[in-house]
Amino acid sequence: MQVEHGRHVDVPMELPGEKAIVYGLLGLFAILLALVTSRHAMFGDEAQAWLIARDSGNLLELAHHLRYEGHPALWYLLIYLPAHLSASLVWMQVVNYVLSLAMAWMLLTERRLPLAMRVMAVFGVFVFFHMGLMARNYMLAAVLLVGAARCLLAGRPRHWLATVLLALAVNAHVFAIPVAAGIFVWLYWLDPEPSLRVAAGRLKEWQFWISAVILGAALLVCYLTVRPASDGATPDYNFSGASWLDYLVIATGRLWSCFVPFIPQMLAEPLREKLIPELHPSVVAAALSVALWLLIVASLATRRSRWFFASTSLAWLATVWATVHAPSSHHISTLFVVFLVALMLNVPGKGERPWLPFRYAQPVLLVLLAMQMAMSIEYSVLAWFHPFSSAEATAKWLERAGQTQRPLVVEPDYAASVVLARTGVRSAYFPTCWCQGPFVVFRKGRDSNRQVTEEEIDAIKRESGMTPVVLSHWPLSVDSLQQMGLRLLYRSPHGFFWPYEDLYVYGESSPPKDGKFTGNDRRTRPVSERSGLLPQQKDRWRH
Repeated sequence: MQVEHGRHVDVPMELPGEKAIVYGLLGLFAILLALVTSRHAMFGDEAQAWLIARDSGNLLELAHHLRYEGHPALWYLLIYLPAHLSASLVWMQVVNYVLSLAMAWMLLTERRLPLAMRVMAVFGVFVFFHMGLMARNYMLAAVLLVGAARCLLAGRPRHWLATVLLALAVNAHVFAIPVAAGIFVWLYWLDPEPSLRVAAGRLKEWQFWISAVILGAALLVCYLTVRPASDGATPDYNFSGASWLDYLVIATGRLWSCFVPFIPQMLAEPLREKLIPELHPSVVAAALSVALWLLIVASLATRRSRWFFASTSLAWLATVWATVHAPSSHHISTLFVVFLVALMLNVPGKGERPWLPFRYAQPVLLVLLAMQMAMSIEYSVLAWFHPFSSAEATAKWLERAGQTQRPLVVEPDYAASVVLARTGVRSAYFPTCWCQGPFVVFRKGRDSNRQVTEEEIDAIKRESGMTPVVLSHWPLSVDSLQQMGLRLLYRSPHGFFWPYEDLYVYGESSPPKDGKFTGNDRRTRPVSERSGLLPQQKDRWRH
């Protein structure tokens, strides 16, 4: 037993040989992540950030573009120089890989957690797969949040470093804001115990108020970055006819299946819609999430860990409810950070115990982490043998077939990011928004289901002097292809995790003289009766 922040707690001592085991596990993590990353076919959300950084001429342009993204600036600033110095997306993966190693080191060396928990957390689906494999701003936010928690829980707390890390985390991801607030309140303001006396005592300290001002300023910077532009929109997060109560049930219902992960296809369709609904509220799914939440709270041994997990997870849910409405597994990775910090606080002092008996509480937490690790193995094996997304395969085919010099038409627009980033093509035409651009801009008036028309194809031919290459998520009918003078050239493989970038590639109906069409060069069959010829809109804009 040792004294930590005025409390007597049982922080485990380092076992003989533990350091060698920890660094051996860190090396294993580094090797496995490098191998899986080398096989990872990146998807649009990863490439979109790279394109925005690449095509922003200066930081003011970058700030302007981010108002249509909903993400703070820190990740984009981190990849800004690599994107301007190199055309290779690998450098963004390198940045995320280094952050992943830092995260693994912080967790594996955190002696407040039993070694088994550390291993399962590091190799679990959130740390290894969702944040470690995918080069996005989630790992950056997680590293900053866990780093701040470790600074505040250290034997000699590094208060100012923790404050800086929390301020940076606020500007790494919007969903890091409630987590940063929870860490500030429960690991600093109410340290060493949650009581009015401790809270009142902190209010008398000048360090508290300076820290609060720093975090308030960070929050203001975040708001100025992500505040929506007057013509900005994120329609993909809005469901027709859904009320705010429906959105709350949808958001809550999606949580349990990410903490108890399994393959949804294992369930029959009616049961799957009840337990893991995609676009509609399910009271059954929401009840499962609430039950799991109560089980976690009851399994935590200290008052502070219970209060931290309960209040911070509810604040996180409120943030999700007000923004994206229906969180994906990527979004939920920030909630997993809340769970990790709660485990770091879960070192009982004298007289502290979980609501569940000890013989049940620890196994519950271990089983939850073990299931995360099992799903991480499953997904990593799938990512090794199958493309995560098919957009990279399409980009490579375009380069091999010599089609990157032709104008590109991509429908819907969010399927274009990887193709543009991998091929180096500077822009494409998006029927979704009747616009030409180097990346997707989420403006009002977008129609994600709109397809290119014969008139637009003719206009592109006149302007460029070449027949464009059309990349479509949907198969075009024979009638549409005949009217536009196109034929099917290539069909991408299926992306097992992100099928929204499965693409059909169409080009001019007669092969070019140089004979460079080397892909799937068969004529299309009427696999869909959808014509793709929608009424042409009058209002056009370009960005």
